[in-house]
Amino acid sequence: MKLTIGIDPGKSGGYAIAWGGMHSINLHKLEEDFEFVEHMQDLKDHPDVTSIEAVVELVPPFAGKMIPSSSSFKLGESYGFIKGVLRSLKIPFTLVRPQEWQKGLSGLSGLTSNKRKKALMNHAKQFFPTTKGLTLKTADAILILRHFLLNT
Repeated sequence: MKLTIGIDPGKSGGYAIAWGGMHSINLHKLEEDFEFVEHMQDLKDHPDVTSIEAVVELVPPFAGKMIPSSSSFKLGESYGFIKGVLRSLKIPFTLVRPQEWQKGLSGLSGLTSNKRKKALMNHAKQFFPTTKGLTLKTADAILILRHFLLNT
């Protein structure tokens, strides 16, 4: 079975795992680094997995004037960690810019911070109404995954 993982690398981010397509998706919060490493290793070693790939949101080098440098640092640190884990486990991954995976999602123009996150959450709920574990932490990940699966 083909496994695809969509990852939102923010410290308050998450990841979405599609088992053979969009009909079976599991959501997870990014919390403890060691848990993410163990989970990725378990997925790679799963006997039913014939191929595995990931799509990771590309973190911009400049997050914006209203974003503290400490937040940008944490985001970059998490992004680098995730890329390192995937590389060490030899899980191929694609990077996708936020503008790319958000393209076509209505009602985002001019929204920032929490209002934008809530609008993205509403899109995720609309596309995946029965998926369990959908929160503000996992909404971007499932939308990143959806974009990738629809465009590859």
